[in-house]
Amino acid sequence: MKFQASKLAPVGTLGIGRRQLVAGTAVASFLFASGLPTPARAQGETDFPSRPIKIVVPYSAGTGSDAIARTVAQVITEKTGKAVIVENREGGGSVIGTMALVKAPADGYTILIAANPTAILPSQSAAPPYDPVKDLVPVAKVGVIPLVLAVSPGLGIKSVKDLIAYAKANPGKLSYGSSGPGTISQQEMEIFKQAVGIEIIEIPYKSTSQAMTDLIGGTLPLFPVVVPLVSPHLQNGRAMALAVLDSRRSELLPNVPAITEEVKVPGYSPTPVWYGFVAPARTPAHVVSTLEKLINTAMETPEVRTRMTSLGAQRISVSNEQFARDLRSEYEKAGALAKKQGIYK
Repeated sequence: MKFQASKLAPVGTLGIGRRQLVAGTAVASFLFASGLPTPARAQGETDFPSRPIKIVVPYSAGTGSDAIARTVAQVITEKTGKAVIVENREGGGSVIGTMALVKAPADGYTILIAANPTAILPSQSAAPPYDPVKDLVPVAKVGVIPLVLAVSPGLGIKSVKDLIAYAKANPGKLSYGSSGPGTISQQEMEIFKQAVGIEIIEIPYKSTSQAMTDLIGGTLPLFPVVVPLVSPHLQNGRAMALAVLDSRRSELLPNVPAITEEVKVPGYSPTPVWYGFVAPARTPAHVVSTLEKLINTAMETPEVRTRMTSLGAQRISVSNEQFARDLRSEYEKAGALAKKQGIYK
């Protein structure tokens, strides 16, 4: 509390308020020691947000993360009058944008839309630029886009069981397309291979569209790809879906089994493409709670639901405690894979 000189009591009146001063000091000491909110702290809680919030997108404009961030920002601004702006900080596969968040003040006015690379990329280094478990605090995990294990129809493989049987009988003869080391498509395929004990050669692609072209052309046998990119080809029969690389079926492909329905291996847990919002570590809990409510309320509006559908994404709502466990699990899983593949540095 700040006092202005013009409002101080005259010297002669100080004595009559001595007991009031002592009592007030005792109350303030109790509140401080007990951790209960003091009047100044309570006022601060009601003030957030009092200025524009910035969402950092660690990718270029037009990506799925960018589309979700901009739609959420627009809805929050329109519905609450609280200004939310979006800043694209692409580079390093998402590292540059994430580091901008990590270095930002932990006051809730800078948050990041995160995805799988947020956990995967730092796991590949003994001296990572940031630790997703220690340097980030979950705010809201909002959606997933399952990967589909797609196969070229000419291969004659109709199910995951067929794939496993063929791969075991013909080790190294099959190949799959990926976006390269450190990506979710590579991670999930390599973990699947380890779980069932098969050898399928990875072919890294610089372009997802080229991998899809090779799949439907019959020169690439397998491709783990997100639902919206493969759906048109599934409908016209130029590609087949063996399974969704998730523990549940996709709302967009209800007749395609989840991989865990086909693979019963203890400890095997697939991870879909996910989107969520995070803040710098040490962001006050009441600020995180306010941000969580703003984002989740926006996620339930028709505007955001329409955008999610257009991206092939499914809305999810999990606790931030679960979000934190998911971040840790993916970070550790990706690190173990990097060491096994020899790409850990």
